[in-house]
Amino acid sequence: MARTAAVERLLRENGVQATKVEAAGHEGEIAAVTAPTRYATTIGVLAPEIKALGFRYVALDLTPNGDGA
Repeated sequence: MARTAAVERLLRENGVQATKVEAAGHEGEIAAVTAPTRYATTIGVLAPEIKALGFRYVALDLTPNGDGA
């Protein structure tokens, strides 16, 4: 929970809004980020920082409507 909250905070601090972050995978090693398509590049740039927060992978689920769900 703390790791996902840290990722959400990082994203907000970098202007990424309307996102949802979950720990996925057998051991919670995947940061599963749901976000509007307009933030794909920004999240890609932030992926190393997201991994530094304790995730092995970053998965991105893009939503066209921008509601983060």
